[in-house]
Amino acid sequence: MLGVKTSASEKDIKTAYFLLAKKYHPDLNPDLSARAQFEKVQKAYETLSDSHKRNEYDNKNGFARMEGSF
Repeated sequence: MLGVKTSASEKDIKTAYFLLAKKYHPDLNPDLSARAQFEKVQKAYETLSDSHKRNEYDNKNGFARMEGSF
């Protein structure tokens, strides 16, 4: 959803989130589908910015990362 690689750093994730949040924020985008897109972007960021949730997501989807990396 954020368009980042599985090896994305915290900075990459945050940058992608802010760009998409600005694009889809309901206060800035009057399109009816913007709210749903914004919620998806928020959920993706919430998952990828939390190391525990990201590890669970990676394991569930078969994305292996090196121990200690984010």
